[in-house]
Amino acid sequence: MSTPPVSVVIPTYNNGRFLTEAIESALAQTVPPREIIVVDDGSTDDTRERLHPYSTLVTYRFQPNQGVSAARNLGMRQASGEFVAFLDSDDVWHPRKLELQLATFQQWPELGMLGTGAVDWPDQPFPEIASGLLNGLRLVTWPQLVLKNRFVTSSVMVRSDILRSAGDFDVSVKSSEERDLWLQIAERATAANLDLLLLGYRSVPGSLSKQPRISQAGMMSTLRKLDHRGAWKGRFWLRRKSYGYMCHAYAFVCMDNKLYFESLLNLLKSFAWYPLPFQRDEVRTRLERPKRLIIAALGILRLRGNVAGRLEASAPRGNGLVDGGRLAAASTSSTANQP
Repeated sequence: MSTPPVSVVIPTYNNGRFLTEAIESALAQTVPPREIIVVDDGSTDDTRERLHPYSTLVTYRFQPNQGVSAARNLGMRQASGEFVAFLDSDDVWHPRKLELQLATFQQWPELGMLGTGAVDWPDQPFPEIASGLLNGLRLVTWPQLVLKNRFVTSSVMVRSDILRSAGDFDVSVKSSEERDLWLQIAERATAANLDLLLLGYRSVPGSLSKQPRISQAGMMSTLRKLDHRGAWKGRFWLRRKSYGYMCHAYAFVCMDNKLYFESLLNLLKSFAWYPLPFQRDEVRTRLERPKRLIIAALGILRLRGNVAGRLEASAPRGNGLVDGGRLAAASTSSTANQP
């Protein structure tokens, strides 16, 4: 198989402790990339020093802190390969990732973008991958992608000409910015995931995906941009389903952060947008929204009980001036709508 050149784009910010592991995984590919471009988004840690041993192996670019989207965009503009592969600085690749993705692109020339499965790194090691035929290819249609992000950014490889026509990552949002670009790519070419675990994805505490309001703003921005450019093309129920799913996804993040009232409110909004059940591959369990409604309601009641208990325990007793029971009840009532 001839080897089309691949440009690897690695954005990083204060992540020197993981960055070298990401670079090593790119250098260890059985089909080596043409170039590795590291974009330092204004790091103040020891990132630059850690990169000294790789000075002849990677292209280093520094920019004032502007966010991961701006860093990826700079890397994309520097890329010279026929393909661009994204790798976040806290993730790693299986040694055969580029080899198997390039073989898949050769086998299916209509593909414009290809992702892979991921393991929970470093707790879960990469599985052994047998030589020979590739595993199945899972096509990702535009209607599937508009509802739910089906790609992990560090697993994605894109044809450069398709990427250039789709545009850049949106620097105005801080979450879900990648799905906006994936949707524009899916409007132009076939997108799919290779059914192999070729990415080691590291879950970092405090990531944007765990910050509810930032996550909601990103998801809302993506859908509103589709409204603005008329991308729905008459698919009325798909649009309502997508907004309903956004509210459902936001409710899930809220619940994970114990914002039960906000979670309950958005679950109700989700039903208002789309009252029908989501399909089985779109949610984790059957009847997921009704179940989460119950959990959110119980969470609110539990929080109210905890507040009442603390107030009652701390209230003065026996002096005839304060009735601890009435004080607790009034305080609970006043905080009933707080998350």
